Amino acid sequence: MSRDVLSDFERGDESCIMRFEDGASFRVSYLVIRSNCQCAKCKPRQQNEQRKIELEEEIARLMLEKPRVSPVGRYGIQLEWPTGCSSGIHSFSHLREICEEHGQNLE
Repeated sequence: MSRDVLSDFERGDESCIMRFEDGASFRVSYLVIRSNCQCAKCKPRQQNEQRKIELEEEIARLMLEKPRVSPVGRYGIQLEWPTGCSSGIHSFSHLREICEEHGQNLE
């Protein structure tokens, strides 16, 4: 069982629950996931604390809606947001890092 393999992604209205193969489960807000997007447009906006705060404020002003989720190979997912960026691919290991740093552990 791998700690970096996402086995389930349960979408709620403002957050999601991610379950991993090792049995760990986390609740994470969509705001956190979006503000940690790794795409070519978003990642440079996370280079320093001030730019990251500006990105988070910009995302917070958007209407936060449930994303559509599509698998990308065996290593990640793509989240398609009704408003904002939809080009980022979120690897399972990146999602696990977000969960451990910002999520609510549900174990």
